[in-house]
Amino acid sequence: MRKKKHPEHVNHERWLVSYADFITLLFAFFVVMFAVSQVDSKRMGRFTEAFSKAVGVDMFPQKGNTILPVEQEVQEPEKLEGKPDLPGELKKVRAALEELAAKGQALQGLQLLQRRNELVLRLSDNVFFESGDDSLKAPALVMIHALAPELISRNVDVRVEGHTDNRPISTVRFRSNWDLSTARATAVIVKLASEGMVTSRLAAAGYGEFRPLSDNSTEEGRKQNRRVDLVVTLDVGPDPEEPAKP
Repeated sequence: MRKKKHPEHVNHERWLVSYADFITLLFAFFVVMFAVSQVDSKRMGRFTEAFSKAVGVDMFPQKGNTILPVEQEVQEPEKLEGKPDLPGELKKVRAALEELAAKGQALQGLQLLQRRNELVLRLSDNVFFESGDDSLKAPALVMIHALAPELISRNVDVRVEGHTDNRPISTVRFRSNWDLSTARATAVIVKLASEGMVTSRLAAAGYGEFRPLSDNSTEEGRKQNRRVDLVVTLDVGPDPEEPAKP
């Protein structure tokens, strides 16, 4: 007589093995993310700058923005003294604008600064715009009209950078300071284009409050941070790898 087989016991807890593996991987992921978040950005920045100077190559010529929150550092004031020589074409632009500013009131308040191999024409935003607006004021139109002939006659590109203070803005038109600063930069390049500057030599960038020159805790500091920079660089021509247009 055959023995009756007992039914096999079904293991209903096998899912625990996969679940335990998943939890282990998830824990490892968060450990890695925590470790990455503890990188000292200041030390990394100093290392990058020292390395770039040693090899003679700028590793990160243009700083970008990130969606991750980063510590904001106040930029050091930039002056023309003690900097390496500007390229010849930019020297001519600087000399011409200095002469023009000395002759009349059209360029009153214009600051000429050097950033690496770039010439920066800096203006306070209260010359250009009303608070919270991107419409160019009358003095701004006069100033751009005075600047344009010199920029047009030279082999240069112009990148207009808009900056704000850290006071938040949220309106029907502008969701944030990024929106406002970008709109203001765009208004300036539209005016430059209307003056006759080739549009392929123009660019706009809005940095909001994220590149302060001074401490936003004081009214004077906020005033310095609200600015428009016209960054003048040599025109390097079209990208050789870009296919030619018919």
